[in-house]
Amino acid sequence: MIMNKNRGLTLIEIIVVIAIFGLIIVFGLTLDLSSFKRSTFHSEQRILVSVLEKARSRSLNNMFGSVHGFCYIAPNYVIFRDRVTCLPTSTTDEIVPANINIASNLGTTFPIEIVFAQLTGKLVPQLTPANNELVIHITDGIKSADIKINNEGTINW
Repeated sequence: MIMNKNRGLTLIEIIVVIAIFGLIIVFGLTLDLSSFKRSTFHSEQRILVSVLEKARSRSLNNMFGSVHGFCYIAPNYVIFRDRVTCLPTSTTDEIVPANINIASNLGTTFPIEIVFAQLTGKLVPQLTPANNELVIHITDGIKSADIKINNEGTINW
């Protein structure tokens, strides 16, 4: 007499395999989300530094024979020229979109405007704080960073 045994997976084995796959997927998504947030934060930091360096570079090169500056008018970074204050109506302004999910102290506390002098790239004296260094603090709620600009116009980040 030959016994016919059906071979297959039990319900417990199937549940264990599904649970293992679920854990792998959840772990992968968690890593991917944190990587995305970190990438977004660093990208915004690089954009901000790039805009600052562009404004300083234009002043150093005496582009259009005028001073150049930077300011933040929500939700954009603005590079302006020919003046020491940021007015959003000028046609000479270059507007760079900012990430609204990254908070900074721009527009809420000093510095509101950053102006670089012609040919030297130094900060315009009347806008330089007492400690001779501007600090822009950015955060996404978890990570934070400071971008510092000394009175010589050097941008450290």
